[in-house]
Amino acid sequence: MRILGIDTSTKYAGVALVEDGMVLAQSSLQFMASHSEKLLPEIVHTLEIMKTPLETIDYFAVSVGPGSFTGLRVSVSTVKGLCFATGKGVIPVSTLEVLARGLPYVESLICPVLDARKKEVYTALFKWEGEKLIRIKEDSVIKIDSLRDWLKEKTVFIGDGIYIYKDQLIQLFGNKALFVKSPHNIPLPSLVALIGEEKAKEGKFISAKDLQPLYLRKSEAEIKFG
Repeated sequence: MRILGIDTSTKYAGVALVEDGMVLAQSSLQFMASHSEKLLPEIVHTLEIMKTPLETIDYFAVSVGPGSFTGLRVSVSTVKGLCFATGKGVIPVSTLEVLARGLPYVESLICPVLDARKKEVYTALFKWEGEKLIRIKEDSVIKIDSLRDWLKEKTVFIGDGIYIYKDQLIQLFGNKALFVKSPHNIPLPSLVALIGEEKAKEGKFISAKDLQPLYLRKSEAEIKFG
């Protein structure tokens, strides 16, 4: 099974090609230009350099958020176009799950935190049980202090939110708060594709018309203009 994974949920944007559980190609770049200018050329470049025609992709996998509203719109609209062009299905993937998958088999709880602005974070909670990643809390947008109600044990924090809220997390949890460094704080497109492959094997794919970003809250424009 051949999967093209795409992520533009943060300031990084990435494309990966995975086949039967093997990562064949991956790029993850902090584009100086907008995601809308660079994403499609990067997809074309990846497929060309791997000599992989678009029509040979079995499924597309895309991180649908939570994350940057603009970035999510770009990736979702791009993948919709690719699906309509090829007739292939798509697997939506949680950005927070992608981050958690980047820390395989750790014994502590895993709490991804992405900056949601407004002094809030996008977050969820996961834990490994053997080789399976278990979701404990659903994707949410909350004040960082609200994590006090979630966490009572040693927890690994991951994601770009730790650069902003690390000191506050230490104040909240002391030595129970553990942190990782880049590249683990970037949602990797290869993990988007690998998660997508797992879900596709379980029949958990959808059509392009049903693909939607996961925003969790209204955009500034929606708030301003109702």
